[in-house]
Amino acid sequence: MIPPFDYKIPKTLEEACQFLWELNGRAKMIAGGTDLVIALRNETMRPQVLIDISKIPELRSIEEMGGMISIGASVTHSEIASTSLIKRYVNVLSAATSEIGSPQIRNLGTIGGNIVNASPAADTLPPLMVLNAVGTVVSKEEKKEVPVAQLFKGPYETSLKPHEILIKMTFPKLSSEMKTSFVRLARREAMAIARVNVAIVLQVRNDLIQEIRVSLGSITPTPQRMTDAEAVLKGKKIEEELVRRASKKISEVMVHWSGVRPSTSYKAPVVESLFLRAFRKALET
Repeated sequence: MIPPFDYKIPKTLEEACQFLWELNGRAKMIAGGTDLVIALRNETMRPQVLIDISKIPELRSIEEMGGMISIGASVTHSEIASTSLIKRYVNVLSAATSEIGSPQIRNLGTIGGNIVNASPAADTLPPLMVLNAVGTVVSKEEKKEVPVAQLFKGPYETSLKPHEILIKMTFPKLSSEMKTSFVRLARREAMAIARVNVAIVLQVRNDLIQEIRVSLGSITPTPQRMTDAEAVLKGKKIEEELVRRASKKISEVMVHWSGVRPSTSYKAPVVESLFLRAFRKALET
């Protein structure tokens, strides 16, 4: 049973910030509500007030500004997956959002909600990491830009203060030379939380890897770039043995964070295999 709460629908960002400031940690924001409603039903959250930010225009737009793209926090996964601008310039994010949950979840769930829920398995986080995304955070006090990795303190815990709102994510458009891929592994093909997900941005010129960015979900407590694996590959000619060495670096990261467990003997090869699949998929795009 969902506990009782008050409900406010601000029409402007300033009004939403004022509500949060006055309520001083006693409120939660809601847009799609796909994660929050479950938490309310399970009584893991008991806010006194819900602030519906889904009607605020600044949070509902996808914009192109020169070489940058910004996505408002209340833009849904379906909108991101179907927008030609995203497909053309940052297809890795379009691919990820097209695989989140069911059509109903994609129609309701928002990119901002996926981020601030801070699940290590969130499908948008590896793509945002490899896109070098930056979040815009506002409050009654200030407006600031925060790199996506710095938005998180731990699993299901963000660095946002109770009176702060994540309003958009911004990242550079990828050039036509940049190849991307997104691959996920779940218990079922659809409507299941990812056990592991991989996002890659890759640039190859003259048979050499000029640029490589890799991020995996579900193997670290907070989003990270796989910098050790990137270092193995960058500036090198693509060879099977080299790519396999990079995959070993990624499984080492997983073991570093989780320790050696009974499941490590089969999880490590799975993580390595998923990276290899994502890398080969990027080469084919």
